[in-house]
Amino acid sequence: MSRRRRADKGPRVDLHCHTIHSDGLYAPEDVARMAAQAGLSALAITDHDLPPVLGSGVRNFGEHSIRLVAGVELSTMHENRELHLLVYFPGEMPADFAEWCRDRARWRASWYDESIDLLGLDIPKADAQARQGLRTLTRVHLARAVVAAGITSTLHQAFEQYVGGSADRIPELNMAFLDALSVAKDAGGWTAWAHPPPKQAEEWAASFAAAGLDALESYRPNKSARNRLSRLSHGLGMGISGGSDWHGWEKRKMGSFRIPAQVLHKTDVALNLHN
Repeated sequence: MSRRRRADKGPRVDLHCHTIHSDGLYAPEDVARMAAQAGLSALAITDHDLPPVLGSGVRNFGEHSIRLVAGVELSTMHENRELHLLVYFPGEMPADFAEWCRDRARWRASWYDESIDLLGLDIPKADAQARQGLRTLTRVHLARAVVAAGITSTLHQAFEQYVGGSADRIPELNMAFLDALSVAKDAGGWTAWAHPPPKQAEEWAASFAAAGLDALESYRPNKSARNRLSRLSHGLGMGISGGSDWHGWEKRKMGSFRIPAQVLHKTDVALNLHN
């Protein structure tokens, strides 16, 4: 039997998605239930700068069950570009790292308030949950606020002109990619660079690998750079990761993008995705 056919018959996973606790549409329980009903064997809910609301381990939804992998997507900066770092744990997320993430979510609340002031928006500031680190306010929340205020007519315009990574109207994030990577590795996390642009990956992946980065997220719904990133990752002796980056706003359903765990090689082993 070919390697491809063996992988096709193995467990299916998704290691990147979001809930209403950051910039997703659905509650964590609903996301996990939809993933289980779609036939996924493992799911990592990776809300921005936030420890997993549902924790980790097997959850049952009627006749369906799914293993939740503890994960988070950290928002960072490197050479004036915003980069995201996915951090996973095969078991529970360590309490000290979870609290460190919650501090990041609390900082995002103050960042959101400062951004509102700089944009001149007459809207409410961060709510109590955000200030307590129970949910994360992101650029998406700012973009929706810009549209709601009538400053732009579309989210695309809001990102391009006001709140996107290339705009200079709001404060930069205050966490460097390599610093976040160091904290994650010290906590025992398995790390992956989320949706890396191929050009930047070819420029920076070697130095990131030397600093301890474990994988590149090459297996994504957009197939255009999958082989290019996978070759780069393997050439550097790294693993590959993958996920839908599902938020609930898109047309495709949760679980429609599924990754055979076996193709993730080192990530499969590190996170016990076959168990």
